[in-house]
Amino acid sequence: MIKQFIISITVFAFSFVFSQNKSFVYELKFKPNPTKDSIATEKFALDINDGKSMFRTLKDKEADSTFHATKRLSFMTTSFKDFKSVSKDLKTKETKKFINNFQKLFTVKIDEDLVWNIEKETKESLGMKAQKATTSYGGRKWTAWFTNEIPLQEGPYVFYGLPGLITEINDTQNEYHFSLVQIKNSDGKLYEKEKALPVSWKQYEKLALAYYSDPTREINGKNAGGAVVMKWVDEKGNELIPNFKEMNESEQKIIRENNNPIELNHKINYK
Repeated sequence: MIKQFIISITVFAFSFVFSQNKSFVYELKFKPNPTKDSIATEKFALDINDGKSMFRTLKDKEADSTFHATKRLSFMTTSFKDFKSVSKDLKTKETKKFINNFQKLFTVKIDEDLVWNIEKETKESLGMKAQKATTSYGGRKWTAWFTNEIPLQEGPYVFYGLPGLITEINDTQNEYHFSLVQIKNSDGKLYEKEKALPVSWKQYEKLALAYYSDPTREINGKNAGGAVVMKWVDEKGNELIPNFKEMNESEQKIIRENNNPIELNHKINYK
């Protein structure tokens, strides 16, 4: 019993120290449109500190770091049609997705439990022995590979809870495939997001549909009453008159043709 306790303390200490100084870089390959063969690629950072983690694109991590230094929001786009950042708190078992809509930030709490089935099959991953596990999430079935050589119960996106770091995970349709590609030194800071408004999945759908109905609403220079409060100018100061109708139609087409979210059970029906 004492020996097991000492081993547990040693593993915990190793996990804590290791995670403070490392950033795990994952590459995501995914199909924005499942009916086409085109594959999109993006790199993400998983940062862990004292039982909490942040998973986001490398660009998003840089923006969060800048915000903590300057308190100035840098995003002027929306993530309703793109990938979202995720935070996890392994102490409270709380997982949240972040969605930004220009200068507004929202969170959706992930309540779906991950039930893992650990199998005997193993393979090598980044020079480490990895073991197979399966689960279901978001209306998809997933196959994961984890290594207890890095005893962190963490992984990319919302995935966690295995007795080792998840080095690879993909859905059975292979429309989303996360792979650990690099382990980097870090300053140990999470640069957590602040002042996010919690919303339910139903509220998220309402916000996404509102954005789809008028994608340029936040940038068309008009207030709620329709009065012009912002003008578009070129580099010489000449006033421009953007074709917002054309911009809206183009954005709506992109949303419809790239509507393949990880959470298929929360897929929005855009018309």
